[in-house]
Amino acid sequence: MKPGNMIVTIIVMIIIAGCHTSTSFMLPPNTSLMINDERVSFDSKDEAGRPKLELRPFFWTSIMGVKYTLVQDDKIIKEDKLPSKFRIVSIFWPPYAYIYWPFGFSFDCYDLTNIKKEFVEKCPEQNEIMKGNVQTSQLPVK
Repeated sequence: MKPGNMIVTIIVMIIIAGCHTSTSFMLPPNTSLMINDERVSFDSKDEAGRPKLELRPFFWTSIMGVKYTLVQDDKIIKEDKLPSKFRIVSIFWPPYAYIYWPFGFSFDCYDLTNIKKEFVEKCPEQNEIMKGNVQTSQLPVK
């Protein structure tokens, strides 16, 4: 690859990365998810078959986490915050990304299956599932 082509490719990748943040979820059966008080729909799945969500990155108000709500039968069953992280790419996409969209999802996948847990956990890795270290209630619903 020529040096000029490599620079163009890197610039395009930074622009694309600056436009969205994505994650996957493991949810309780028959449950809807709301992020920042807006119901979300899942248009795709990750490689493990879990619902995947792509959104515009979050404003500075998400520094302490991204607000989520689990809804079942039109009743709120849990409200909390998903861990968030500062997106390094926002530094390289000034001024808009740094000002308006500096935060994204912290994990590649969030396990929200157990509504009684106090803290949000990262989804188990595929090798943990294969070894049998994961309870069946933690597996994604198909």
